[in-house]
Amino acid sequence: MERLAIAAVLVVIALAVAFVAQRRRSAAAGGVPHSSVPASVDLGSLGIDAGPAIVVFTEETCRTCAAAIAAARGPAGAGLPVTEVPFAAERELHRRHGIDTVPTTVVADPDGNVVDGWIGRVELSSLAAALAQVRNR
Repeated sequence: MERLAIAAVLVVIALAVAFVAQRRRSAAAGGVPHSSVPASVDLGSLGIDAGPAIVVFTEETCRTCAAAIAAARGPAGAGLPVTEVPFAAERELHRRHGIDTVPTTVVADPDGNVVDGWIGRVELSSLAAALAQVRNR
């Protein structure tokens, strides 16, 4: 029984060491956590001369991408430029911004700082709040 307890403790310690080592390797390699919204976007590389803007990273076969574009271009996003960044045409922009899930929608201020963002379905109430925030700057 004592040997079983010691073995269990050793397994837990080994798993903890492996977990910490994996996190350090990801951080050292510049890894981006999966399904994360970027903290900023390079507006110039996205073809946006002046912010604020709404940017939607999409992919051709994505069913929810059209809904994200419609939400961004609808009444909640009225007045702000909406830029769609399709994966097939702009793979490098997806990679550079750490996009690994589509749709990823962000509201960026004039400097490209992301005020709010969504992966998948866009929350209309928080979209309206983010747009109000960037318009008041």
